[in-house]
Amino acid sequence: MTIRMATVDDVEQIAAVHVQSWQGAYRGLLPDDFLANLSVERRIEQWQRVLSNPANNVPVYEDEGQVVGFVSYGRTRDEDLDQDKTGEIYAIYLLPDRWGKGFGAALMKESLARLEKQGYQAVSLWALTGNERAIRFYEQFGFKPDGTTKVDSRPGGLELHEVRYVKNVG
Repeated sequence: MTIRMATVDDVEQIAAVHVQSWQGAYRGLLPDDFLANLSVERRIEQWQRVLSNPANNVPVYEDEGQVVGFVSYGRTRDEDLDQDKTGEIYAIYLLPDRWGKGFGAALMKESLARLEKQGYQAVSLWALTGNERAIRFYEQFGFKPDGTTKVDSRPGGLELHEVRYVKNVG
């Protein structure tokens, strides 16, 4: 089991992890038909764009040659935060059969260490309202809600209500 930086050769496995994780984590929080229609092919296109940019930071957790999880991070995208001092974890996902086994903790520790090494003093992330499992996970690492919320509107009128969590690292 190793954590390494993703390459474009990993896009299919990352896309599959992304879709399976959403389907497991958001069951009961998002409509079943939305989750059933998530497409690995669309995620492949997204991840090809992400990984073709060398500025993107995407470590993957690999177990016996298979990507079982990933984290994506970088400078905060939130304009109300100090973009020179605040990093952001954009996504952290694992295959559902790897939840609760330390894989996510290893990815979180890796990304936080790398963000701190890059000079960030704080790290933010967004959590879907009601995703108690993820919120407990983030809180174990010292993330706290800062009172900021947003609504991510998706096709078909689906609205994802999110809460921002922040922690100091440097």
